Amino acid sequence: MTKFIKLLFFILPVFVLAQERNKDFYITKGKGFEFHLLNDSYLLQIDFRGQFRAAYPFDGFPDEYGDFLVDESVIKINRARIKMGGYVLKPEYNFYLEQDVRGGNLLDFRVQIEKYPFLKLRVGQWKVRYTRERVVSSGKQQALDRSLLNSIFTIDRQQGISLYGDLLGKENASFSYWASVLLGTGRGGTADGDKNMMYMLRLQWNPNGKPLGFTGSDLKYHKKFLSSVAVAGVTNTSPYTSFSTGGGRQLPGFEDGEIGQYKIDQFLFETAFKYRGFSWQQELHFKRIEDRINFKETTLIGNFVQLGYFMHYLIPKVPKPLELFARQSFYSPGQDIEDNFEFTFGANWFFKGHKNKLTFEYSYLHYNEYSPI
Repeated sequence: MTKFIKLLFFILPVFVLAQERNKDFYITKGKGFEFHLLNDSYLLQIDFRGQFRAAYPFDGFPDEYGDFLVDESVIKINRARIKMGGYVLKPEYNFYLEQDVRGGNLLDFRVQIEKYPFLKLRVGQWKVRYTRERVVSSGKQQALDRSLLNSIFTIDRQQGISLYGDLLGKENASFSYWASVLLGTGRGGTADGDKNMMYMLRLQWNPNGKPLGFTGSDLKYHKKFLSSVAVAGVTNTSPYTSFSTGGGRQLPGFEDGEIGQYKIDQFLFETAFKYRGFSWQQELHFKRIEDRINFKETTLIGNFVQLGYFMHYLIPKVPKPLELFARQSFYSPGQDIEDNFEFTFGANWFFKGHKNKLTFEYSYLHYNEYSPI
């Protein structure tokens, strides 16, 4: 088996070089396998991603106090996905598709026109550019799990249309924006007679002259400080109080909703930076849920801080591929109930960046016994 693998990797580059002589069709290796057609008028990229997971005593963060009483230890295939992307005629007319092989769900399918840096258009289904933590791919995030706040405040994947772009001025006069009109019923959701839409606006200041990418860890070792400061807001009226990869759902303590039952307004303040092996993420959330049938209002407030560092840059004897990270998060479930909070510590060992790594994570969770969410 080992000899076969070595032979395969030896033959493939030779095949690619041979194909490059024919500009009507050739193959390269970039974002997966890249198929170039008709003198680069068309590009198709195909990639695969898998994650294996062992967890004790819970597969993921519990959603409520009662989940602590159930042992959900697992050893499993956590993710298995096929990703396809590319462009038609010119790179500015591009598309992206991601299929969940394990769950059988279409996660992303979007088409973009990106002719002008300051004005771009996206149509389809994707992870809405609301919170940095959720937008960062599970294949590029720093920690094994996202924070305790994610399931409470994310709006996850939605279907709709968005205008976005980068307004790059001189020095610190650089801004990015996303303005979206969305269906508001989550991944794979339909209107179902509900005429209400979700509206989202995110404004991001790039103090160092260019945007900070949506990835975790400072793998590139930024010699110059690179940061972002963002504010965002969402308003939506739907049968749901939260969203996940599975689509629209309810936070614990809320009943299944009817059309137009829950009016939700959310706000976010976010900071992030990378510098010389050090990385920082922070999000402050506010969420108000108005139950228009039961005439009840709930206010949720939460915050998380996450930082990581490659100790090699401070102590050269520490192996360069090793990164340590830590996170603290909390949220108030409202109704004068004690906060729920999390402390997480972990380490990454990077074999080949985020594409091939090993992550260990330990979390201490505190939930109020009487907290509905």
